[in-house]
Amino acid sequence: MSERSGNSRSYLMSRSRLRLPNRIGAIGKMVRVCENAACLERRIVWPEWLRKDEGISLQGQWYCGSECFELAAQSLFRRLLPSVETAHKKAHRVPIGLLLLARGTINSKQLKTALDMQREHGGGRIGKFLQQIQAVSEQDITDGLAAQWGCPVYPLGKAHDFLKCASLLPLTLLETGRMLPVHHLRSAQMLYIGFVEGIDRTALYAVEQMLHLHTVPCIVSESELLLALESIRRAEAEPATVFDSPSDPVEMARTTRSYARQVSATDVWIARSGRFLWIRLQTAQVPKDILFQAFGEVS
Repeated sequence: MSERSGNSRSYLMSRSRLRLPNRIGAIGKMVRVCENAACLERRIVWPEWLRKDEGISLQGQWYCGSECFELAAQSLFRRLLPSVETAHKKAHRVPIGLLLLARGTINSKQLKTALDMQREHGGGRIGKFLQQIQAVSEQDITDGLAAQWGCPVYPLGKAHDFLKCASLLPLTLLETGRMLPVHHLRSAQMLYIGFVEGIDRTALYAVEQMLHLHTVPCIVSESELLLALESIRRAEAEPATVFDSPSDPVEMARTTRSYARQVSATDVWIARSGRFLWIRLQTAQVPKDILFQAFGEVS
C-alpha cells in the first residue's frame, strides 16, 4: 500500500469519527423517550413524527400519551398543593409607618393616631389610615413602599406599556395579587411587574417559570393600578378558566388532561401564584390558562 493511499484512508477514518457524534445527536433529536418510568412503551424508540399527535410536554419533559401525562401532572400537583396556603410575602425589618416617620413624612402623633385606628378596625394597612387623617398622600405611601422594598416606582399613569403586555398573565392573578406587568423588554427577555402592597416573590417566580422571562419588581400606586385593571377588563379577549372549589391532585390532573386534549396543547406548564395553581396550555394559536384555587394540604 502506498503512503498516499494510507494517508487517504486515515483522513477518511478521522472524518468519519468527527461526523459520528453529529449523527448521533441528529438521531437523538429525531426520537423521544417518555419520561414516565413506568410507561410500558418507554423502551421503544419512537420517531418523533409518529408521536406528534399524542405526545405532550409537561414542565419541558415529554410524555408519550395522555395517560403518562396525567400521572406526571398528579405528582406535580401533590408537590405544589401543600405550599400554596403557607406562601407569604417576605417580612421587613422596618414597618412602613416607622419608615415614613424616619423619613420625616409623618410625625409621631400622626403615627400613633393611625395605629390606634388600625387596632380599632381589627387590622388593615397603616398607609390607608394615614391617608384618612390626611397625614400623607398616596404618592408618599408609594414612595415609602419603594424605599421599604428597595425597588423603583413605576409611573403607571404616564406610561401605558402595560396594555401591550397585560395579556401575558391571567387577569384573575393580577386582581388577586394586586400586581401588573408594566413593561416587557423583549430584547433582554425581561418583564417589569408592578405591585401595590409589596413584592410577592412567589408570584415573580411563577411568572419566570411560566413565561421563561427574567422578572424585575417595581412599585405602582393603588389608584393607577385600579385604572389599569379596568382598562384590561374591557380589552380581555380570552379569560382564564377558574375553578373556585377545592380540588384534589387526581381531579386537577384529569381536568388539565381534558383541556389539553380539547385545545390540542403541545406543552403544559404549571406553577403556583398566591392561592392559585396556574396552568398554561401552549397551543399553535393563543395559549389557554386554567386556574385552580387551592386550600389546605393534600395527603
